Amino acid sequence: MSLGVYFDGFSPTREMLEVARAAEEAGADSLWFAQHMGFREAIVWATAAVSVTRSIRLVPTAISPYLWPPLPVAMSMSTLAEYAGPRTSLAVSVGNLLNLAESGVEAVKPVRVMREDVQNLRALWAGAPVQAEGEVHRLHGAKMMFDHGSGCPLYVASTGPQVLRLAGEIGDGVLLSGALTLESCRRMLEPVDAGIAAAGRDPTSVRKAGFILFSIAEDGAVARQEMLRKLAFLFRSKGHAANIATAGLDIDHAAIMDCYARHDPEGALAHLPEAAATAFAVAGTPSQCRDQLAAYLAAGLDEPIIEVTGSSEQRRLALAVIREVCGGAAAGSRTAPGALPGTH
Repeated sequence: MSLGVYFDGFSPTREMLEVARAAEEAGADSLWFAQHMGFREAIVWATAAVSVTRSIRLVPTAISPYLWPPLPVAMSMSTLAEYAGPRTSLAVSVGNLLNLAESGVEAVKPVRVMREDVQNLRALWAGAPVQAEGEVHRLHGAKMMFDHGSGCPLYVASTGPQVLRLAGEIGDGVLLSGALTLESCRRMLEPVDAGIAAAGRDPTSVRKAGFILFSIAEDGAVARQEMLRKLAFLFRSKGHAANIATAGLDIDHAAIMDCYARHDPEGALAHLPEAAATAFAVAGTPSQCRDQLAAYLAAGLDEPIIEVTGSSEQRRLALAVIREVCGGAAAGSRTAPGALPGTH
């Protein structure tokens, strides 16, 4: 099984570096760095991770064209690739609508804008001056002065059917959001497959990755209770309504949103049955987590991507699952460098 690890940008940089090094040693295939507004910067973190890893793929995620123009993104990713070597990828996305609004940005014509973003990045990496009259960005001879003809694989991240279809048509991969049921995963991969077919592409040429919320403990009930708190927070948004409906559980979504509107997270928690922890995520003992990860592969994902967070014991257990699922790193081939930067 190919397994990735993602970082949400909420933890200190030094903790991220420790986990990144340990994840590669455990055999993880990729590290994904989320660009959550107001938190740690994804491309900077990916660059920092180069210093403690050797060959694991590095994927800043998910950079929005509404906030980041194509030329600066191409420059940043090419600089990262110059340092890291040919192990970088990039995930692009419309972005969180609430965060965009906070920055005074409206996500107009998202399908067109995402198509233009992918086209612009690839054109810039090709090396010639780029002329483009886009919905958001206009390029009048913009040009990369180095890194001609390389670029990096581009994932398109989304949960909307039109952008998912676009991912199948033009992306090197697709990335699904976390907190999805298995049924939601299957449904969201359908437009991806339709896009692949419409473009006449080889289905194996498009990677299907997905963030999976992950909570692990020797006591499965403890892990599931921790996961319910994460889910209650996520479900404060009406955008999860269709996903929640696929679970077939007695979940009062309106009541959860109302509780958060009244700043009552404990009240929201009361509206989630324990079964929600494993319907929308992977949560439980190490053996239960391994089995649940296998179910996401069966749903059509090539690469589940999990968090390795929490206490030192939780991180140890998560890394042990990665080691068992992925087989660990080959001796000497993926052992990371020694001390973290600044430690002696």
